[in-house]
Amino acid sequence: MAQPNDIGRQIAWAGGAVALVANIGGYAFDLYQAFWWFDRVLHSGTMLAITFWLAVIVFAPPLKTGSPVLLFFLIAAVGVAIGALWEVAEWVFDMVAPSDVIKGKNDTVLDIIMDTIGALIAACMALYFIKSTPSAI
Repeated sequence: MAQPNDIGRQIAWAGGAVALVANIGGYAFDLYQAFWWFDRVLHSGTMLAITFWLAVIVFAPPLKTGSPVLLFFLIAAVGVAIGALWEVAEWVFDMVAPSDVIKGKNDTVLDIIMDTIGALIAACMALYFIKSTPSAI
């Protein structure tokens, strides 16, 4: 029978693959323009995938021993920080390339809100998979 850590790792890799394909597809097929909600869902889903992957694949061993509340906020904070860095990268890209990635302050704030939602969901999921495993990951 598969252990929770094995299932968590499989979900993390699958989520990362789906997020990568969705991001590439979004640009390749101009889905951002075709569907108003695509950017919102993609921000949330991508941040969920990245945050969950980092928590379960990269940082699981040291996270096993911490307080669940502290770990929840730590995992979520990493996701929110990555989302904020992404928004800075979008801004820099707009400064150096002839593009219009940033659609204004409202877009940036909504992107960060969606990143935060994804990071919070990832933190909940990661805690389940990290803490429910009896042995070291």
